[in-house]
Amino acid sequence: MDHVEQMAALALLGEQKRLIRMLDGEGSAKEEMCKAIDDLIEDGWMRGKAEGKAEGKAEGKAESILALLEELGSIPEGLSAKIKEQSDAKILTKWLKLAARAKDLEQFGQEMWECCG
Repeated sequence: MDHVEQMAALALLGEQKRLIRMLDGEGSAKEEMCKAIDDLIEDGWMRGKAEGKAEGKAEGKAESILALLEELGSIPEGLSAKIKEQSDAKILTKWLKLAARAKDLEQFGQEMWECCG
């Protein structure tokens, strides 16, 4: 990434004042700017990685719930959509346990609603 791209990235990340201070300085200002940009990029990358991992786990749990429920019959579209839309890992874990114990889709739906609305 060249200096222009780095300055643009820093500005886009809401660091305009810090960028101006760095550009006004001499000597180590470029090093400080590069370090700041590297830190911001690293932080963004790490947050993105963690968010992606959490989303992947949620999708996997939702797929597992649906696979268990398919064994009980045809899953209503609304129920399927509600499961797929859920992103809270704790709720999905509860639903997964309910799906594993459910004798039929009606029981699962009722217990799911009682558990987590």
